[in-house]
Amino acid sequence: MTHATYLVRFDDICPTMDWGSWEKVEEVLISEDIKPMVAIVPDNRDKNLMVDQENDQFWSRVRDWQKMGWSIAVHGYQHLYQTNDPGLLGLNKYSEFSGLSYEQQSKKLQKSLSIFESHDIKPNLWVAPAHSFDKVTVRVLSDLGIEVISDGFFKGPVKYMNMIWIPQQLWKFRHFRSGIWTVCYHVNGMKKEELDRICSDLNQYKQSIVSLDYVLKNTSINSITIFDHAFSKVWVRLIELKRILSRL
Repeated sequence: MTHATYLVRFDDICPTMDWGSWEKVEEVLISEDIKPMVAIVPDNRDKNLMVDQENDQFWSRVRDWQKMGWSIAVHGYQHLYQTNDPGLLGLNKYSEFSGLSYEQQSKKLQKSLSIFESHDIKPNLWVAPAHSFDKVTVRVLSDLGIEVISDGFFKGPVKYMNMIWIPQQLWKFRHFRSGIWTVCYHVNGMKKEELDRICSDLNQYKQSIVSLDYVLKNTSINSITIFDHAFSKVWVRLIELKRILSRL
């Protein structure tokens, strides 16, 4: 790919999310035939994600999304943080998985996947709540048949720890000349101007937005390099610096 390519990802998708905001975004996604990654919390217990009344058609909607070619991600299990372990990426010091034993993590993920299965949905990638997961998580995912992780701060997809990592580096669109970039959004509690910006950006960048399936089928994905590790470290420092500046 000789120009920048973008994927879009929506996190914290669950039956009690902010449906008013989501409906507006979904309308644009469907009308522009954009196939995002949707990170679904299968058994949400996080009160911060209980924004609206529970949608009793939720799993039917998820099946429809999958039929449209959207990528369904396992977004943890209950979205409850149990440890202060930042995990492999070191971005947040709280986690639903990092620091727990193989048995504990496996039990959670088996329960998570069984919920998807009970609704006739087969998720095809992993998205960790708070970007927090460790080597044990990766091993469990691999053992359970999940081979793709949407995370990491590389410039493009890499093979690492026997998994394919599709990096997620952005929280809004930025213009780049090259690379594969994932823009991640959280619609819960979003202000109207933020929502309008998302819809506008989706329209503006639609020619450069591709699906996860497209990337997996049309990208040469190589093993991680020293450059990838270095790029990731610099990117994390930039994120941390931006967080500090936003607090000032």
